[in-house]
Amino acid sequence: MAFMLKIQWDIKVGREADFRTNQAALCKVMLEHPGVICYHADYPSPRVSQWTEIYATDAAFEAHLANEKGRVPLATLIDACDKITCQCWGNPNARSKEILLGFGTTYEETAENAFVLNPRADKDSPT
Repeated sequence: MAFMLKIQWDIKVGREADFRTNQAALCKVMLEHPGVICYHADYPSPRVSQWTEIYATDAAFEAHLANEKGRVPLATLIDACDKITCQCWGNPNARSKEILLGFGTTYEETAENAFVLNPRADKDSPT
């Protein structure tokens, strides 16, 4: 089942550039995993980054986090933050929940049939 994460990274003073560099590196790693449907990063203020990530499957989530190219950038991001807040919509499996436990993830209610991965999604569609 698909699931969505919203993550807020509260960045330590003086670590903003380091955070942005490693966030860009993780975004490149995401491109190696077609099951990562969305990976969006925003900077609403200089020391806050907010991400939205949508995973088609638990396997895609695990593969993305297990990718060797992403381990150092992710560790650097974690170290560069004072606080990380993660919210999840959907129902990841037990293994994914175990991984998300390290981010203090909370699980949010979704209206019935309101969060689904479109089975006809086509990234090349003109419409």
